[in-house]
Amino acid sequence: MRRLFRLTFPRLLLLVSSVVISSSVLSSDKAIGQLTIENVEEVFQKENRLVMLWSVDCPPCYQELAMLEALLASYPGLPITLISTDDDPERHVEVEEQYRRLKGSKLTTWVFADGMATQLRYAIDKTWSGVLPRSYVVNEAKRVGHSGVLKEKDIRQLFKLPKH
Repeated sequence: MRRLFRLTFPRLLLLVSSVVISSSVLSSDKAIGQLTIENVEEVFQKENRLVMLWSVDCPPCYQELAMLEALLASYPGLPITLISTDDDPERHVEVEEQYRRLKGSKLTTWVFADGMATQLRYAIDKTWSGVLPRSYVVNEAKRVGHSGVLKEKDIRQLFKLPKH
């Protein structure tokens, strides 16, 4: 019995600590919603917005996020939704760190639900292979996709912001 306790207790402690870490990531002051098959359409039904998909494994995504951070410093109310495609709960801490950097803005933030990357990519866009960064301009119930890093001038043009 004692040996069973010694083997089981560390595993139980690990499980409890991962649940605490996961729940703290999802319940911070900048809440991150878990994107599921059931709520994909809800995200894309909000008109006149830019939806940007990214991952912690995507170096070009960080370039795009840095540009976005600088732009949001001047225009915090832009209608932008960020979706992390990281469906591994261990990466959600890194996702939260990135979202925390954008804290002053009014972004909507999501992260792929655990283990759902393939299904969610298909639900978002049947033609999308998963290449990142990926963006969608959502207008009048239609969405137009773009693969690759968005340039600041493109976002300024989209939202009719003054040239920098």
